[in-house]
Parts: sequence; C-alpha cells; structure tokens
Amino acid sequence: MNEARSSLSLARHVDSLPRMQAPAPRASTARRLVRWALRVGAALLGLVALLLVVLLLLEWRPPAEEDTPVRAGTAPQPPPASELTLLTWNLGYAGLDRQADFFFDGGTQSRAASRARVEENLSGLTAFLRGQAVDALLLQEVDSPSSRSFGVDEVGALAAALPGRHLARALNYRAAWVPAPLTRPMGSVESGLVTLTRIRPSLARRLQLPGDFPWPERVFQLKRCVHEVRLPAADGRPWTLLHVHLATFDRGGALRRQQMDFLRALMQRRYAEGQHVIVGGDWNQALPGLSERSFPASDPTPDWFQRVPDGWTPSGWTWAFDAATPSLRAVSASYRPGQTFLTSVDGFLLGPDVVLESVRAHDLGFRHTDHNPVELKVRLAGAR
Repeated sequence: MNEARSSLSLARHVDSLPRMQAPAPRASTARRLVRWALRVGAALLGLVALLLVVLLLLEWRPPAEEDTPVRAGTAPQPPPASELTLLTWNLGYAGLDRQADFFFDGGTQSRAASRARVEENLSGLTAFLRGQAVDALLLQEVDSPSSRSFGVDEVGALAAALPGRHLARALNYRAAWVPAPLTRPMGSVESGLVTLTRIRPSLARRLQLPGDFPWPERVFQLKRCVHEVRLPAADGRPWTLLHVHLATFDRGGALRRQQMDFLRALMQRRYAEGQHVIVGGDWNQALPGLSERSFPASDPTPDWFQRVPDGWTPSGWTWAFDAATPSLRAVSASYRPGQTFLTSVDGFLLGPDVVLESVRAHDLGFRHTDHNPVELKVRLAGAR
C-alpha cells in the first residue's frame, strides 16, 4: 500500500515538471536551395534593371540637326572660287596602320597597338596633309581623347599641324564605354568627321542620318551623320560639301540603304535650291563599276562588302573616284600585299553643274591607316 502511494506520488511529481518542447523539423535541403535561388535571381534581376537604367542614361542621342562650331584658321581669306580641290581620307583613328587588324572584321584588336604607335601614325598622317595644297580636307575617324587611341587628341593635333585652315567637326561616335571584345574592350570613344577648309565656311552643320542598330546594341554603336559645309563660289551661289561616312558591318546593308535614300533626297534638294553640290567621303560601299575582284587578292570577299545600288545615282550626277588604285584594305589581319582584300569606297559624287577635272588616289601602301586618300579637282560648268 505504501509502495503504491509512493509510485503515485512520484508520477504526480513527474507530471508537474515543465515539459520540454520537441524541436521544430528543420527545412528540407530542397527548400533551402529554392530560397537561395530566388534570392540570387532577385539580385540578378536588380542588377539587370540597374544596367538597363545606366544604358538608357548613357546613350548619346544627337539632335536631327545642329550647327558645328568653326575654329578659325590664321591664313588670309582667299576669294570665292570657280574651281575647287578636295581630298577625302579616313584616318582610322591613327590606329589602323598596316600591322593592325580589327575585331569587327574578323581580327582581334579593338585598340591601337600603343600610344607610341598612335603618335607615330598621326605624325605620318599630318605630314602628308600638310603637303596638300587643296581647298578642303574631308577626314573621317578622327578621335578626341579616346581609349582606343590612348587618349591622344587627334583633332587638336590636326589643328596644330594645319593652323591656316578653318576646322569644323561633326561627331558620329560618342560612347562612355564599349565593352567589346570582352578580353580587351574598346572602352570610351569620341570620334567623328573633321572638315578643314582654306575658305571660311558660311555654314557648317551636322545632319543625323536615319536608321540605327537595335537596342541595346545601338548604345555602343556609331550615330552616322552628314557634315554639311558651305563655301562661297565665284558666281554668288555656294559650294555645298556633303561630307559622309556611311554605315558598315550592318547585317546585309539595311542601314546603308536607309542612309543612301536620305542622302539622295538631300543632295537633290540642295541642287534644286541652286547650290553646287559635292558629296564626298567614305561611302563604305564599292563605288559604281567595281566588283569583288576589281583588285586582285587571294583572301575571300568580306561579309561587309556591297556595292552602290544599281539605279541609285540620279540622272546628270557624276561619280569621281580612282578605279585603278584601291582606297581601302580589309582589316581582318595585317596588310599582306597580294593577299589582303582591296576595294575602293572613298570618292565623290558631283552635281550636274560641277565639272570633273581630275581625280586620283594616292597609293600610300596603307602605312598609317587602312585607307588611301583620294584627291579631286572640279570647276563650275561654264568656268574656265
């Protein structure tokens, strides 16, 4: 009896002790992985959203039309002329010398080899230009301080080398950072067209060309333009120079077709207004009458190659270029005579009242840039 009471008392004592709660079951490994993946996904989405906002803020959006300031030269002002001489040359940002290649064309490089090489090339380019007694220089791919040209101020170098000429510039490339190629990105770029003249322009302005790459690629691409420069002529009507550098690497040439349609309408409108029109520069298309094999080479035809469309040239307008000397080499590899693909994309188109006197390309062997310069002499119809 006493034993029973003792057992009952012990049981009551045990029941009165605080009960320990069993630990909650731990989350399964699968749930933890799901939560981790969701957090990582949310972080990545946030980074993507931030990147998109940054790209929207960084994209350069030039106006459809704007005046370009003219830096006055020091030489005496010559009288309005009935004859005009011009030279067009793509300087390749002083980085595309005969040893260079370019990643968009199948090479590996996106920058010049070194700052010393840029300075060497620029010295060679300006030395040639100083020796040219022409009325106007139409120069493409001239960098302001940019990563690809190691911060060299090429516009300032031209102004210093040619102090007597009036200088106007139309930007066609401004990107805070070009991330391609990933191993050595092009970096920051500011570049464009530079027009230097002996006669002070009465007008210099930038006209935006139509067409663009899809977004976000367009953030890192050029915004092509026409640099319209007017010079007084002897008959009181202006010479109108339409300085161009049209698109390339544009997937079948769709952008070039849009730009060519715009240009055709513009030049005909200026002619109808009574202006003496000369279109000149880098057309980035083989000029009429040339084929893929106009200049012998063993390399295949590049993907970017195309010709000025048949039927595009208005009646009465005259093409002026050197069909015997190439003005451009492919930059898929360094220059190899007899092997590198060659063509001519640099030249001029003359309005019906502009008479061709002569045109020739200077064969410089692509020593300092991937283009050869092309020189033109014209006169007004009826002028002798």
